Amino acid sequence: MWITSAEGLAARQLASTALSLHPKDALAANSELRKKLPGLHAEQYAFALDQAQLGRLAHERYAIDASLLLLTRDGLEQATRPVVAELRAKALLASGAKIVIDMSAGLGFDVRAFLQAGLQVIAIERDPVTAAYLRVNAPGAEVIEGDSRDLINALVPRLAPSDVVFVDPARRSGRRTLDGSRAHPERDPERWSPPWSFVVGLAAHNVRVCAKVAPGFLPIHLPANWSGTWTTVNRDAAEAMLWSWTDGHSRTARMIAESVIDFNGDGAQISEPDSIGAFLYEPDQSLTNAQLLDDFCLALPGLHRIDQHSSWLSADTTIDHPMIRGFAVESELPNDTKALRKALIALGIGDVTIKCRGMNLNADQLRKELKLPSGQPATIIITTAAGSRVTLLVHYNS
Repeated sequence: MWITSAEGLAARQLASTALSLHPKDALAANSELRKKLPGLHAEQYAFALDQAQLGRLAHERYAIDASLLLLTRDGLEQATRPVVAELRAKALLASGAKIVIDMSAGLGFDVRAFLQAGLQVIAIERDPVTAAYLRVNAPGAEVIEGDSRDLINALVPRLAPSDVVFVDPARRSGRRTLDGSRAHPERDPERWSPPWSFVVGLAAHNVRVCAKVAPGFLPIHLPANWSGTWTTVNRDAAEAMLWSWTDGHSRTARMIAESVIDFNGDGAQISEPDSIGAFLYEPDQSLTNAQLLDDFCLALPGLHRIDQHSSWLSADTTIDHPMIRGFAVESELPNDTKALRKALIALGIGDVTIKCRGMNLNADQLRKELKLPSGQPATIIITTAAGSRVTLLVHYNS
């Protein structure tokens, strides 16, 4: 394959230079590349420039040097964030693993992290082109081309009891967004490839399993004696990582920002909802996805939920914790759109930020319906408290 050859690598590097000179003009970048590297076929120039563009996208998205990596758009869309992959690899190493079989290696973002942690990797990839790219991206791995479900039984005997099979099921439905920029996620775990029942079944054969799944994976689907870590990166939901063994608590909410913050629990705690206090607190999405809001409230005295159907928390005093953002409650506003508009105009508010996570409400549509004249900026929170919808004027507190 030309793009994986030394000549292909040189073309990719020159394409990156051409693209940096003409970042918004593909034709000019192509002309620049032809000057630097004459004699290639038209499709080779296009291929090299496409790889350079994907490398730039990988750098923007993950802050990595992707100049030596071979990428695909679909593969990059599904790739693990490097900081998450690094933490996973370190955790597997600390658990005693020496060998990891990656059943769905893709472009090798996780494989590279496993190798860098000092693990031996057997990487399976069924797509021939992606497998060729994987050999370039992760030269230290043993890459096997084929269907992992057909190959896994023959490979498992190579593992010691402490080694791990890693699975990242394909979770794309085949449908794409209207603009074609990304694929729709498949929410039914049994329609993943491989399906969730297959992943769970691996652990029944005395094999330790680690699975990367969608961040919205419900803890109720976690088998007995498994554990899970739900992760956000800079407050964006990234993934859930499920283990076929436990080490203490069964659930972990992990927030990766300036540092890594973990909150552990078992999800069995129940905290009684109470009325809205002087402050509302927005929890990190990892706590919500791991369904650890009750555990979290019981761990921080004074903090409580306002409704079992709302993720918003409240307290009468300020509470300092990196996994929550606080808002001081100024007043309650009308829920009706016309009355709300009137109240906001009376307060001189014309630029409103609407926070309505968990509500069947479109914030952009509501903002259009309010048709506010120019005025001061403000934030409103729309949620459910004590079973009823409430609209609150707040200001950021911490």
